Amino acid sequence: DTKLLILALERLKEAYSVKSRLNQSQREELGLIEQAYDNPHEALSRIKRHLLTQRAFKEVGIEFMDLYSHLVPVYDVEPLEKITDAYLDQYLWYEADKRRLFPPWVKPSDTEPPPLLVYKWCQGINNLQDVWDVSEAECNVLLESKFEKIYEKIDLTLLNRLLRLIVDHNIADYMTAKNNVVINYKDMNHTNSYGIIRGLQFASFIVQYYGLVLDLLVLGLQRASEMAGP
Repeated sequence: DTKLLILALERLKEAYSVKSRLNQSQREELGLIEQAYDNPHEALSRIKRHLLTQRAFKEVGIEFMDLYSHLVPVYDVEPLEKITDAYLDQYLWYEADKRRLFPPWVKPSDTEPPPLLVYKWCQGINNLQDVWDVSEAECNVLLESKFEKIYEKIDLTLLNRLLRLIVDHNIADYMTAKNNVVINYKDMNHTNSYGIIRGLQFASFIVQYYGLVLDLLVLGLQRASEMAGP
């Protein structure tokens, strides 16, 4: 547990390694990170208490970084909650990796570097029987499909039911409740009741898991089992 906490704190601290000027919220977060480094057991007991009992959260601030071609939303989460979320994210990925939650056909992944993946992909196509045979005007078609707006279209009630299949119901409730918060932009407030918030530490895990569910729906269980192997 302590190792996971240290990893989570290091990841949060990385964001401040290049910043020379910090605002009050960032200074507070850095102070809490240092405090958690000094008293990991106290921080862990607080994190576990929050995961079990906390279901109401402070509002999340949002600002937009203007890149001229598009806007990037930047979320401001309360520092104490952010540390809890970062620990939960480390724990979820650790358990998912240990229990092999995500099948080998989920690519790209940490198991192999991208150039090796491309090489294997090309080899796989080359090794197909008569793949380059065009004597009867055949042609090969590579089909790519895209899921539009996954983040915005995740239903929180369905997500809660899906998460309960793989994690304890307290953690599932915490993760869905964390997405059901008030978002504040300037003088406007909005309660997020549909879709997930991108700025949460564990948002990547939710999307990876939801993507796996979508893959299974598209492929069908039989084909997915064949691809996963024994």
